[in-house]
Amino acid sequence: MLTSFFGKSNPINYLILGAFIVVGYLLGAISGSSIVITPFLVLDHGFFIVLNVLIMLLLDFIIRKNHLTKNNTFAILFFTCFLVMLPVIFLQHKILLANAFLLLALRRIMSLRSDKNSSKKILDASIWITVASLFYFWSLLFFIPLFIAVFQKPNTNYKQILIPFTGFVAVLIINTAYQLLTNDSLFWFADWQETISFDFSKYNSASILVPITVILAFFIWAGVYRFLKLSAIPLKERPNYLLLLYVSITALFVALAGPEKTGAEIVFVLAPIAIIATNYIENFETERYVEKDVAEFWFKEIMLWLVVVLPFVFLFL
Repeated sequence: MLTSFFGKSNPINYLILGAFIVVGYLLGAISGSSIVITPFLVLDHGFFIVLNVLIMLLLDFIIRKNHLTKNNTFAILFFTCFLVMLPVIFLQHKILLANAFLLLALRRIMSLRSDKNSSKKILDASIWITVASLFYFWSLLFFIPLFIAVFQKPNTNYKQILIPFTGFVAVLIINTAYQLLTNDSLFWFADWQETISFDFSKYNSASILVPITVILAFFIWAGVYRFLKLSAIPLKERPNYLLLLYVSITALFVALAGPEKTGAEIVFVLAPIAIIATNYIENFETERYVEKDVAEFWFKEIMLWLVVVLPFVFLFL
């Protein structure tokens, strides 16, 4: 059963999910492409297949390092299945790169609950967010949860509040020097900012609309539950509990602010949704049922099977 299998953290789980990403990429991206296969294209696709697997492993590292869930692999299962549900994501390489850098920033943001090496963590997060914005401008919105995390952490001082600006300016200076050397231009930032588009016409396709509806339904369902449970969270743990909710809402706005709505922008919300959905399953088990209950078991089992089966169904839409 999926509940017991992914309720543990075994190496085989990572192998299966990694293979799932590879198969999803091949079926969803390469098979749907009419481009003539060349050695460069093979290397390009190979790089992004590896990148997607590494992103899944990075998410698992963030979760374990910051104890965002219990010791299981439900979160990366959700993330992998949501990713494969929308194969259009695999075709948007800039968005994939931006998402990878934002996850590196998220790793630092969530670790600010510990007051150790805070200045370095803040600087790293600001650098990764700014680098992500070079591929997807509205990634800059992630400075909002960064500043929230800075103000929430213990022993915050004014120097730490200024650190994100230092990281931001440092990346801009380096990129300006790079643009000057390669393109002989200092005005790259004139094309940096992207306009916000509200053209959702591409969502009319069932292969995009249905998966996004399912993913957002998970987000709303688990997110509302997380918010309603806030009063039961100890005051000491409440700021960090809310921080992930802030991150998920920010990620949603990052997706909505994109210059083109292809469905691939949903990738930004997949990681926080996967964590929140996992917390929902864990809380469902520990709080709603005192003893092992048949209804509880089948509820979680059906939910997990639904998440696993839907990517294969959506491939034929």
